[in-house]
Amino acid sequence: MVFDGGFVDSPEWGSAIILAAWQHYLFTGDDAPLRRHYGTMRQYLDYLGSRADGHIVSHGLGDWYDIGPNPPGLAQLTPVALTATAIYCEDAAALARIATFLGKTDDAARFTSLATQIGAAFNRKFFDAEKGIYATGSQTAQAMPLVLGLVTPENQPRVVAALVRDIESRGNAVTAGDVGYRYLLRALAGAGRSDVVYAMNNQSEKPGYGYQLARGATSLTEAWDANPRNSQNHFMLGQINEWFYQDLAGLGVDPAAPGFKHVLIRPRPVGDMAWAEASHQSPYGEIKVRWERKGKNFVLKVTVPPNSTATVWLPVHDVNGVVESRKPAERAPGVRFVRRGDGEAVYAVEPGSYVFGTTIIY
Repeated sequence: MVFDGGFVDSPEWGSAIILAAWQHYLFTGDDAPLRRHYGTMRQYLDYLGSRADGHIVSHGLGDWYDIGPNPPGLAQLTPVALTATAIYCEDAAALARIATFLGKTDDAARFTSLATQIGAAFNRKFFDAEKGIYATGSQTAQAMPLVLGLVTPENQPRVVAALVRDIESRGNAVTAGDVGYRYLLRALAGAGRSDVVYAMNNQSEKPGYGYQLARGATSLTEAWDANPRNSQNHFMLGQINEWFYQDLAGLGVDPAAPGFKHVLIRPRPVGDMAWAEASHQSPYGEIKVRWERKGKNFVLKVTVPPNSTATVWLPVHDVNGVVESRKPAERAPGVRFVRRGDGEAVYAVEPGSYVFGTTIIY
């Protein structure tokens, strides 16, 4: 086999055979790709294992087009082995879930064990427990283990803090590339720091989306700085769409009920944004979410299609003040109070359209 500098064989791209099929299943409920390509998925995971040394995979392009001291291309700020091994671990964990779904219990046990072993090797290789950083401490190096569950609970606050510190030390500038940027967004949102995502993207002075627009781009470019020598129509840095839907607007898929059989609605107002809305045409019908705020008043409009249900999180000051269609929410038809969380009230809702109102705490 010819290894063309990583272009022919990079784990971050090749792993689409596993990760894209699993994502397709989560969003549509269609398991045909899982069943049709399961054998190929196993072969690919075995192939990565054959190239690993002590569960560490070291080949590929790495965090392609990250922002470093050199022109964009091969990873500059994050070791290739870190991204490749993290993806290898993600593959094993995803294939364990796929095997479980398909009833292949022996395979599921093997892949679960493999993911655990890869994770342990990853932490031995890259984690500096004294500093709370992975490898170089780059945005990608910190974000990937957070998202993939490789950081132990006691170390998570320090790893998140180091990640935020790096971003803020650069004036809220992104450095993560094609591979790492998606994990950067997920790590920040998962840590309750969507405010940092907003700060990174609500500016046009540093390379990013606003910077591309300021330089005259009319489509998403391959390089963060819209360098004219690179592709001017390239979607590889477009992962913020996931944050727009799942975190900002709050419309997310429930992995336990693929295809939006059950919807997770958890809006996260940030910055000075007054409103956000999103919709998705699910197999059961259109899901709609819109929130708006005026002062301390927060309104959330939700539409849940037939044969689907939802869990709704509301940012609240006082759970007793939550209303639905101007009635106390706990007495509204189709609405059931579940619990009070950390600054949130959680409700289970049946199919229908709802208008929740509350006093926001943000």
